[in-house]
Amino acid sequence: MSMSIQSDVEILSVQAVEYYAQKHHLSEGDVFDLFCKHQVFEKILIQHETLHQLDMEETFQYVEEIIKENALELVLYHGSNIAFDEIDLGKSHNRRDFGRGFYCTVLESQAEEWAKRLYLRSHKGGRYVYRYLFHQTEDLKIKHFAALDREWLEFIKENRTKGGIQHAYDVVVGPVADDNTMETVQLYLSGILKAEEAVERLRYNKVNNQVSFHTPLALEHLTLESRREVS
Repeated sequence: MSMSIQSDVEILSVQAVEYYAQKHHLSEGDVFDLFCKHQVFEKILIQHETLHQLDMEETFQYVEEIIKENALELVLYHGSNIAFDEIDLGKSHNRRDFGRGFYCTVLESQAEEWAKRLYLRSHKGGRYVYRYLFHQTEDLKIKHFAALDREWLEFIKENRTKGGIQHAYDVVVGPVADDNTMETVQLYLSGILKAEEAVERLRYNKVNNQVSFHTPLALEHLTLESRREVS
């Protein structure tokens, strides 16, 4: 079975962490926190196709440049069938992967797909893609999932089975359990698959990304840049 984009991105991320830790004499845990702070994992995902064609030294140089720039901002996209000006967390759907909240993605194509699916399901409104700028600051409690692992599965299980928000984070970043992965996740939630078996199956799914906002404080760090309608 061929390696998935998810596996490829994870390998790049792990190699980047190991490289940076060795070069700068830091623990891998400290490097992980540093990469989360500078959104390195998300930026590797965005540039995956380009980085895949480069040698590892050029990839490592890209990571070094991200850290050096110290630009704690990230462009995010939201797909919807509704045109709105203000985000209302009270209208968020329940039993979502990371809990009730406002969901975005670093992948513009993913937001377009969300908009189209929501429109087809409801046959109301339109197909809208919103572009936001996320200003990350130290006062936010942020949880990062860099891989499809057991911790990610358990986190989804808590939020999908109990509903509401089963955590105390302002923002959660990680892979999305969309239609491509949901069958495997459901088999895990029902006890048919063990965590290790589910994780192994998920490695062969196409990667998707989500960034969820769960508190008014989190929304204060989002700036709407544009809204466009897609065909």
